[in-house]
Amino acid sequence: MFLDPSFFLFIIALLIGGAVAGSLSGILGIGGSIFLVPLQFSLLTKMGYAPDIALKVSIATSLFFMLPTSFSSAYGHSKRKAVLWNKAFLMGTVGFLFSFVGAYIASLLNAAVLSIFFGSVVFLMSFKFYFSKGGGEKPGEISSNFFLYVFCGMLMGLLSGLTGIGGGLILIPLLLFFAKIPLRKAVGTSSATIIFTSLGGIVSYIFHGFGVSGLPPYSLGYVNLLMWICLVIPGVMFAWSITNYSHKINVKYVRSAFSVFTFVVGLWMILKGVLEFL
Repeated sequence: MFLDPSFFLFIIALLIGGAVAGSLSGILGIGGSIFLVPLQFSLLTKMGYAPDIALKVSIATSLFFMLPTSFSSAYGHSKRKAVLWNKAFLMGTVGFLFSFVGAYIASLLNAAVLSIFFGSVVFLMSFKFYFSKGGGEKPGEISSNFFLYVFCGMLMGLLSGLTGIGGGLILIPLLLFFAKIPLRKAVGTSSATIIFTSLGGIVSYIFHGFGVSGLPPYSLGYVNLLMWICLVIPGVMFAWSITNYSHKINVKYVRSAFSVFTFVVGLWMILKGVLEFL
């Protein structure tokens, strides 16, 4: 296997994917799995693994990838006082529990319906994000509503467990427009919250993957350790370096990048779900 040219291409694709996902984590506060899940799924299916196995391994490994990269990103933002740790702990604790639940019920839901629903929410959020004039940018407006942050943690955790997406795509707009948290702190707090929400899904996918046949080599439950190592090494490096750079970028450019990215992701997920119905 190790001398097979296709194996080297497989490793190179994962290394590049990890670098891209780490960059997204550092600059936008999202886990990067929205990019990694389809990448890994495509690679595994091309190598002959069953689609059902490939999808679960992709989701589980992406969740595991988010753990160190989000920690690296959150640490970098925290050094610049851009993480609201008390709110991150609250949302993360709730998100941990609901991420475990989301991973458990993932196989019971229609993937096409879930894809269309989630894509529609992200798609609409991109417009809200783009056309809003600096929502949450003024100091002194941050909400202290306990139930708002509990709701954010619930929603983020469910999405994380169900789809392998960290939830930052949904959490950051919620923190901006409803909690009135400034963009840089919303990004940093999102990174910190992803640490907890991803952990619940990881535990669930490892537990439910034990004893399953047809998994790729070096798998711990549904988490593939070989793929994880290839992703996480460049992922952590880029998450750290991009985090340092992101605080030098004008906030309006970060907002524009986030709105464009969410627009593309939302549209892609809607089309993906529609095509599965056809």
